[in-house]
Amino acid sequence: MSLLRKLLLIVAAPLLLALSKPGLAINYDVELIIFEHARNTSVGSSSSYLYPVLDRARRIPTEATEANAPLQPLPKLRLLDDAEKIKQSGNHRLLYHGGWRQTDFDRENAPYMSIALGARQEVFVEPGDGDKNYLRAFRLPPLNLDQNMASKNTYQLFGGVKVWVGRFLHFETRLAYTPANGRVSYKFESERRMRSRQMHYIDHSRVGILIKIFPVDETAPN
Repeated sequence: MSLLRKLLLIVAAPLLLALSKPGLAINYDVELIIFEHARNTSVGSSSSYLYPVLDRARRIPTEATEANAPLQPLPKLRLLDDAEKIKQSGNHRLLYHGGWRQTDFDRENAPYMSIALGARQEVFVEPGDGDKNYLRAFRLPPLNLDQNMASKNTYQLFGGVKVWVGRFLHFETRLAYTPANGRVSYKFESERRMRSRQMHYIDHSRVGILIKIFPVDETAPN
């Protein structure tokens, strides 16, 4: 056997081993920093309050679970310096720093991780007949709407985010930001292709998200 062929086999062996185990799940650590911009702007505002619709929403885990659970608490925080810089900045206000560990969900099965930050507010939600991702909501039920409106709890920043794996990593947001004592909400809906081990910034007119995804397994795709 030639030397070149031996070298190729050595390099390819780990990849072939990973591909030979289709049932072996790959895990990722997802770390988020969410912050509010100090500036006030009406750019991107809706004409009413918004209530995000989430399928299979899950709370971000904070307590220990089984070792092979698809969602687990984040073992440690790595972005402490970045969070501290935001705390010390006069241009932003830190809302959340944390994350979770998850398996390599595909897009269909990846759950939204619930985000509920800031003061809680009661709203009345109109039955959906338009945008399937957001429902129109009101602080008080309108007298001119003859509909069954459900009372729901929402927050200043409310909705969910999710990470899923196809050929690449992807990060999605489905959030609504409602300023304190505001009369309208701001839709924060996005999808971004990610690369692991790289910091990504998801911008919005009222809030921002820093996210970094760390593969737990060396065979994980970027």
